[in-house]
Order: sequence, then C-alpha cells, then structure tokens
Amino acid sequence: MQAQTEATPPPIGLAASTSMFGAFSILLWLAIMAAIPWLRDAFGISPIIGWYVSGTAFVLVPMLIFGCLMAWRELPERSLSSLRKRLRLNTMNRGDVTWTIGGLFAIAAATTAILTLARYVDPHFRPAPWFMLHPPGWSTSVFAAWIPLFVSNILGEELCWRGYLLPRQEAALGRTAWLPNGILWCLFHWSFGWPIMLTLLPITLLLPWIVQRRRNTSVGVIIHGVFNAAGFIVATSGAGT
Repeated sequence: MQAQTEATPPPIGLAASTSMFGAFSILLWLAIMAAIPWLRDAFGISPIIGWYVSGTAFVLVPMLIFGCLMAWRELPERSLSSLRKRLRLNTMNRGDVTWTIGGLFAIAAATTAILTLARYVDPHFRPAPWFMLHPPGWSTSVFAAWIPLFVSNILGEELCWRGYLLPRQEAALGRTAWLPNGILWCLFHWSFGWPIMLTLLPITLLLPWIVQRRRNTSVGVIIHGVFNAAGFIVATSGAGT
C-alpha cells in the first residue's frame, strides 16, 4: 500500500454515509420512475436516451458537484492542486497500473461467473434494466447521449464516493472502510432491480477495496470507465437482453 501523505479528513460514520448514498439513490429512483417516462410520453424520447439525459442532469452531475464542493470546503488552503490531492487523483505509478489491470480481470471473471450461474438457474435472467433495452445496432443519437452520462458517471461516482467519501470513512472505520463503501454503492442501485445489483457485486466490492489499498482514486476512474464502456457495448449489442 502506498504511504498516506494527505491530511486526514474529518471522519464520517455509517449513518451519515448511508444518508449520503440514500439521498442520491432517491434522485436515481426519481430519474428512472418519473423523468424517463415523462421524456418518453411528452417528447417521444426513447427510454435509453431518456436515461442518459435524466441520469446525467438529475443524478450524476449533481453528485460530481457535491463531491467536489464538499471536498473543497475541507481544504485549509484552497487550490486546484489541493483539491486534486484531497480527492486522491494521483498520477498512476507501476503498482497502480498492475492493480488496475488485475482488478479489471478479477471483476470481469467474477461478473462472468455470476451471470453464468444466474442464467443457469434462470435462463431468463436479464442483467440490464428495462430502460436500457435497445434494438441491436449502432445509433449515433444513442452514442451522443451516452457520452455525457459516461463522463459524469465515472467522475461523479468516483470523485464523490471514492475521492470525497472513502477517505472520510477510512478516518472513522479504518482498513474496513472499503466494505461499507462498496455495499452502500451496490445498494445505491436498488431502483435498477436486484438482477443488476447482483451483477454489479464484483465491481462494487472490488473497486473500493483496490482504491483504498492504492490510495488513488485514478485507479477507480479507469476501472469504472472500462467497465461502463463494456456495459454500453453490451446494451447496444442487445446482449444484455
């Protein structure tokens, strides 16, 4: 593990952590249950594009802003360099690269195992929510709508959950902080349905563990980015159905 060089942030316990995840999970639920149907019925926007638009505007961008502003408030001397250090957006070294590659393989293997077992038990198991269903094939409009969500999703979740919150959880919970961070991250997706939560278990548990071990949010950004890009390919290819 890399040596800790950043100042210790104020601790945050399980109750406050749960409240933080819970607040954004409600925004996620509202985007899915209210915004997507409204965009579909009022403007004829397909659910998948409605998700990309509403998820970006109502959940992920606010999460990104919240994480950065809260971290900014903690800084004794406010500058972009200090904010980057507080969020642990460190340059990747050889060890970080090794753990990133290993983490990607481990998450891919575990996710594949879960999907294989789930589909053996239930051949109709579907690892994609209803609003992500999309006819197979390339769509320029879907891709264009996905890009803002991709960027805000990776930066929003990683800078908020891992960059801002995880160090505070470490200050309160020590070496086991990654576990509640990961469990709460998984539960954050409750409005997606249990099949998606089951599918997300490997990344929601392994990614926080690796980030805490490396003390580098950049590792989480890369792992999360690769995983989500693969998910987009699955969704647009129709494999998730």
